[in-house]
Amino acid sequence: MTPDVPGIASNGLNMPALGLGTWELSPDTVEAILPVALEAGYRHIDTAQIYRNEQAIGQVLEDSNLARKEAFVTTKVWPDHYRPDELLTSVEKSLERLRTDYVDLLLLHWPAFSGNGMNPTLEALMRARSDGLARHIGISNFNIEQTERAVAYCGPDVLAASQVEYHVYLGQERLRRVLARNNLILTAYMPLAKARAVNDPVLWEIGAQYGKTAPQVALRWLVEQDRVAAIPATSNPHHARANIEIFNFSLSLDDQERIAALDKNLRLCQPEGLAPEWDD
Repeated sequence: MTPDVPGIASNGLNMPALGLGTWELSPDTVEAILPVALEAGYRHIDTAQIYRNEQAIGQVLEDSNLARKEAFVTTKVWPDHYRPDELLTSVEKSLERLRTDYVDLLLLHWPAFSGNGMNPTLEALMRARSDGLARHIGISNFNIEQTERAVAYCGPDVLAASQVEYHVYLGQERLRRVLARNNLILTAYMPLAKARAVNDPVLWEIGAQYGKTAPQVALRWLVEQDRVAAIPATSNPHHARANIEIFNFSLSLDDQERIAALDKNLRLCQPEGLAPEWDD
């Protein structure tokens, strides 16, 4: 029996609260792990043009015989394709690789814009939605100022999600308040802090009360928050199955507070030339 993964609804979008991240997964690895994930109950798959595994994902989904409406697929446009005409062409190529007529969620991968600023790219992103290439649109790795500018330009209830690094060691309180005010879902990448959560004694102590592991506690802490989804990436079938087994327990208030009290200043993803000036 596969877990019943709840959905998160916001601005017309209904996203499964847990998905399979595919960053750093080669096409061969995707072809091996994604069928396992689908069998385990995953229906939310996250990829990006720069990951170079869209084609493998499309092939696995086609071979799975899963109805298109049962899968939630996210991809991201790389900044090299932010010119309006190039953005739409790049999305069409992504759809060809993914073997689908649309993606459920299309994101701008980084806030790295040319001298014309973000508005032409946002306009093209909205065009991708109006043309039916994407059901919903959003942003990724935007700081607070950039998020507010994007929302102001696109208008209310247009952007549906923001994907950022978020885990038990990184506080995103200010950004979360901005996203909540604008009804955007936060999709947490690196939700296990690149496996650092695996060895955390506090998380293991908490997990022992529920018969759960430290990674399961770390993921549960995320999805128990309002409008937060998590997309752990793994190439290990056992880990993939374990990561989704987090919907049959709830953390006590005391345990939530213990996790909230962990040091929240560890940021792992800040590539030079792409990362904005992050908020504290």
